[in-house]
Amino acid sequence: AHSSLSSVGLVVGLGVGAVIVVALALAGVLWKRDTASATVRRIAVLPFENEGAAGDEYFADGMTDEVRSRLASINGMQVTARASSSQYKKTAKTPKDIGKELSVQYLLTGTVRWSKENGVNRVRITPELIEVSNQSSKWTQAYDTVLSNVFDVQSTIASQVAQALNVALAPPEAARIAQKPTTSLDAYDEFLKGEQITQSMGTSDGIVLGKGLEHYTKAVAL
Repeated sequence: AHSSLSSVGLVVGLGVGAVIVVALALAGVLWKRDTASATVRRIAVLPFENEGAAGDEYFADGMTDEVRSRLASINGMQVTARASSSQYKKTAKTPKDIGKELSVQYLLTGTVRWSKENGVNRVRITPELIEVSNQSSKWTQAYDTVLSNVFDVQSTIASQVAQALNVALAPPEAARIAQKPTTSLDAYDEFLKGEQITQSMGTSDGIVLGKGLEHYTKAVAL
């Protein structure tokens, strides 16, 4: 009888020990997940405001999308999709309201002015990084350059935002966001026009897609 009781006690002891081990392992996994989640910066890139001619709206939209895509390629950054953030174009909502609705910690806003005076194409982009919790500006800088440098500005903005949020860029990431999509500004211009028409292919309307295809085809030819 004594032996049987000892065996039962051993089994119970082992069972309790196993439960403790499993509980500790689970706690460790959850802690790692919480820690990883805490280090990820959640950010939404809101539509940049066009300060140029009304016909240049597509260009401002294109700058927004390009900066968003570059930020989304950085590890440690969780970027809200275009479909969710585009609804705030010319919104009157406060950063705090938008941040709560999108569940993000930061917002990147900006203004874009494309100037074509005296035959010289210049672009001025002024991004601003806003911390949602206190609605304060965490970083802003104006970039005024010729149109041919617009890709460099896009990658610089993404790098500066990452730096402002203490997100380190690995060499492959830095190289990736610095890549230029094309060497032809005319092709890029046609591409952006197509993107505006198709809402970056967010529409399934055949007629609309057909109109966008005309610009995409010109972009490929160029």
